[in-house]
Amino acid sequence: MLLFAGMAITPMAWAIDGPMHQGAATASRAALMAPVAAEIIAPSAGLTPDLLVQKVLQRNPGIEAMQAASDAAGARIESAGALDDPMVSYAIAPNTAGGPRQGLNQNVQFSQKFPWPGTLDLRSRMATAEAESADQQVADLRLRLAARARADYAQWYYVHRALAINAANTTLVEHLRTVAEAAYASGQSPQQDVLQAEVELVRLRNQALELARLQRTVQAKINALQNVDPDTEVAAPTGLPSEIPLPTYATLRDAALAHYPLLQSLDARIQASRDRVDLAHKNTMPNISVLAGYNSIMDMPAKRLTVGVAINIPFGGNHRGEVNEANARLHESEAKLADMRNQLLSDIDQSRETAAQAAATIKLYADKLLPLTRLNMQAAEADYGSGSGDFLKLITAEQQYLMAELEVARARADLFTQWASLNYQTGGGLLPLSAATMLRGTSP
Repeated sequence: MLLFAGMAITPMAWAIDGPMHQGAATASRAALMAPVAAEIIAPSAGLTPDLLVQKVLQRNPGIEAMQAASDAAGARIESAGALDDPMVSYAIAPNTAGGPRQGLNQNVQFSQKFPWPGTLDLRSRMATAEAESADQQVADLRLRLAARARADYAQWYYVHRALAINAANTTLVEHLRTVAEAAYASGQSPQQDVLQAEVELVRLRNQALELARLQRTVQAKINALQNVDPDTEVAAPTGLPSEIPLPTYATLRDAALAHYPLLQSLDARIQASRDRVDLAHKNTMPNISVLAGYNSIMDMPAKRLTVGVAINIPFGGNHRGEVNEANARLHESEAKLADMRNQLLSDIDQSRETAAQAAATIKLYADKLLPLTRLNMQAAEADYGSGSGDFLKLITAEQQYLMAELEVARARADLFTQWASLNYQTGGGLLPLSAATMLRGTSP
């Protein structure tokens, strides 16, 4: 993983020698002219995106809550396809107890209701579809949390990179101030050079304060995802991928339509709604109850044992209302699915275009702007070192280089953030989680 250093600025070791800091400036300019290699940090030195995702998926309480709801939906499958409990009733005639002609008269009844054929299968299918919908919602939450973790990691990378750039430029400007003070003391440059260096140092220190605040904010967001105290220390980032190739829009679209969890959740809910419509029609048919009983009050033993059947007579507005409600729910789910598909494809297009712009910015800055701003700063240094330059131009060149470095770091963070969004929108196909990460309760 390459941490984009963007050519860190080497402090200029000017000597006050001769008419205008000549001689010793040559070595420092040579060092400045040499490109600085991109910083490489070992993966074990700090936090990686996958490690953060793994910790979030293990510790975030929202997953546990939604998983419990999914387990509850799955537990309903067995009961949905089962018959209703049988009914047993028992009654006695208290005044017959101890009578002279017969003992206590008793009446025992047993009944079992059987729904119209196919009803139990529909109930089971509907419960299975609802459980599948709940499972897909759990999968969606895990992917959303992974995307948020990667986006926060990108911010974590950016703030650390920005602080490093700020520190390097502060060291440079402090050295420039020392050079300007020495030149002013010897009468070779005006006091304004010293004041300009002081102004730039104040600006850089204020920027450092803002970055420190941002660092604390991002740290709190990362810790909130992990369900730990906001002040818990978070390891420094190891960097971001040096190159992230973007798939075509058609590839992303096909992956999203096939694997996006919320689409699959709605597909399952639509199936459940269709089964609910069929079930509502089944409920307009009668249920059959099988009856058996024993009544000792009957005078003849042959009359005491009874068997029979009972059916309900379905009519009235309650069944019509049930069918209408089921059809309305089905229409609602189908409309939600169509709306979600349109929104998903729009989000994919926006995420990809933003990612493509960030990738183009990184390339443009790496190929053009950073080399140009570096050369501009070197030319300003050479002019000032020879006595013909303007200190304000040197400070301005330093500011331009600082801004270019920060913009590259921001573009890299934006690219990775959009890549995480695309990964979520395509159901995790771009950055698949390892089996260890996906398992609940696995140690990091």
